[in-house]
Amino acid sequence: MGKAIVQWNGPKSNRGEKLKAVLLAQDIRDRERGGRAQIGVVEGGDEAGSPELMKIMTSVLGQRKGGLKSAIPDDQPDHAQKSFVRLYNVFEESGNLVIREVATQPLTQNLLRSTDCYIADQNGSCVMVWKGKQASPVERAESLNRAMGYIKTKNYPPSTSLEVMNEGGETAMFKHLFKSWKDKGQTQGLGTTHTVKFDVMQLHARPDLAAQQRMVDDASGEVKIWRIEDLELAEVDPSTYGQFYGGDCYLVLYTYMRANKPQYILYMWQGRHATKDEITASAYQAVNIDNKYNGAPVQVRVTMGKEPRHFLAIFKGKLIIFEGGTGRAGVTKPEPGPRLFQVKGTNEFNTKATEVQAKASSLNSNDVFLLKTERACYLWYGKSADTGAPT
Repeated sequence: MGKAIVQWNGPKSNRGEKLKAVLLAQDIRDRERGGRAQIGVVEGGDEAGSPELMKIMTSVLGQRKGGLKSAIPDDQPDHAQKSFVRLYNVFEESGNLVIREVATQPLTQNLLRSTDCYIADQNGSCVMVWKGKQASPVERAESLNRAMGYIKTKNYPPSTSLEVMNEGGETAMFKHLFKSWKDKGQTQGLGTTHTVKFDVMQLHARPDLAAQQRMVDDASGEVKIWRIEDLELAEVDPSTYGQFYGGDCYLVLYTYMRANKPQYILYMWQGRHATKDEITASAYQAVNIDNKYNGAPVQVRVTMGKEPRHFLAIFKGKLIIFEGGTGRAGVTKPEPGPRLFQVKGTNEFNTKATEVQAKASSLNSNDVFLLKTERACYLWYGKSADTGAPT
């Protein structure tokens, strides 16, 4: 949650569970927050003893209604827990690419071989692709397409989160899927624990960042954008950054520094009206960019209308999503008549404007709407809209 990582220990959690949670929190702090985040621990049986940390949790998760749910005994896990994560091996055999299930949770790190690629499925909530350093070029190039095909075969929604990472560049959430994980050169032990005073006001100065679990930084890094044109990459004019058309696919490379070393996130934004060939080409070109940076980028698929908070934040409130059309230069754009845009967000880090149908039924009392006509633009404020949102 931005500069704070809060660990909540259930009243009946055991020492091993608490230990694993601490290791995960430390890994997120060191690998995804550049070592700058602070870790705080809340004991579920004594929440009143950590009022500042509870304020942070409540601001993000909302106020809890009722008491805590009964704990499930560790020695009696239900079937859903056992099969929550499935691991599939993607490998080449006799010239064909094969996908085979190899294990279900609990997973162990030794299941991953450097010579292959793998797909981890978190019960449909997130699909992750892991590419071994020694995997064949075909396996590495096709693993993303196979994962997209897997999502379709499973009838998961198109907005299902999809991430691609390379061996050695695993995210903390991926490593948490495994019973245990040890990085190369990792030492044992928890180190020294320090009690740190939290500045709650500072943490809430940017609530969008505090609320985003996957924010790697404050979104102040460098951005480069390509659009898929004739199945190839075409650089987008920086003056139009933030303008996305539903008939296009875009690749957004975000670069930030961690421990004085560049880190990369490659977002694949896919328009609702883009052709299948363009969507396929975006995945193919993402692999080419990944190879150019020696497999360093973490790849994240973004479906139109389901933009993650970090993606919104890097455009500083200037993200505009057009329902259809294209941003290609030289393409004649017929005058569509009146256009209506819904402006949704609370500040420049989580605000976007999305084109909606230009009719009265599209309006709601919680947001701001902009109506663009041939002669003028009009702003309509809902009664409950945040008038501080950038427009």
